[in-house]
Amino acid sequence: MHKFTAFLCFGGKKMKLEDWRNEIDSIDAEIVRLINQRAKIAQKIGVLKASAGLPIVDETREDAILRKAAGGNKGVLKNEAIIRIFRGIIRESREIQVETQEKMTNGEQILC
Repeated sequence: MHKFTAFLCFGGKKMKLEDWRNEIDSIDAEIVRLINQRAKIAQKIGVLKASAGLPIVDETREDAILRKAAGGNKGVLKNEAIIRIFRGIIRESREIQVETQEKMTNGEQILC
């Protein structure tokens, strides 16, 4: 068996595969933190929507989110990929709002 060690220079520094994986792990942790922060806000919005008698789904707002996300994309991901990712985030946000409103209907305390 051949042992393959590859390096890729980044900012004048040699980085191995494990270094890049550590970078990804750190970024993934930050993504999870931010998605949970967004979900907490979606929960609060669900409470406000329920109190105001508004529907959970707001297609105009969701379309605006998708356009803004794709429009701000300056990376290697295609806009279609960004849209797919954000559709998943929006779907989960809707689910949180549904769960929140069900809890409110059942008289449960919502901690926002």
